[in-house]
Amino acid sequence: MSVELLAKSALVYGLVLWAGGLIHLTFAAIPETRILDDRLVRLRMMAGMMKRYNPLAWTAIPVLTVSATYLALMKNMGFPEAAALTTLYTALALDFVHSFVYGPRAAKGDVKARRTAFNIARVEVPLVVALPLLLTMLM
Repeated sequence: MSVELLAKSALVYGLVLWAGGLIHLTFAAIPETRILDDRLVRLRMMAGMMKRYNPLAWTAIPVLTVSATYLALMKNMGFPEAAALTTLYTALALDFVHSFVYGPRAAKGDVKARRTAFNIARVEVPLVVALPLLLTMLM
């Protein structure tokens, strides 16, 4: 198996686990929790989902980052590759701030942190949705 094939496979798996999970949470799981009237039940459900999703996501992120960077460098880094990596790195930075700064504060009931986490997600999610198309340029 060549290094390039391994990198392409890692890119696909990383993208499926991180971006696929994030898209599922955004468009299916989180909206569905809003039907729950009890705020504590809703928070417990979200905490349970995140407890299961986060280890997968934070394992997939370095795999995705390394494989995408490697493939972009092997293609002599033109504009399409730079755009794909810039989008990926920006989405990852936003995800980090959302997950480790504002998300935990919002989970504790901080209304301002919740609003900020929501606004970060509003910027992050369109970038993540664009990633599959952009990263196919590295294949």
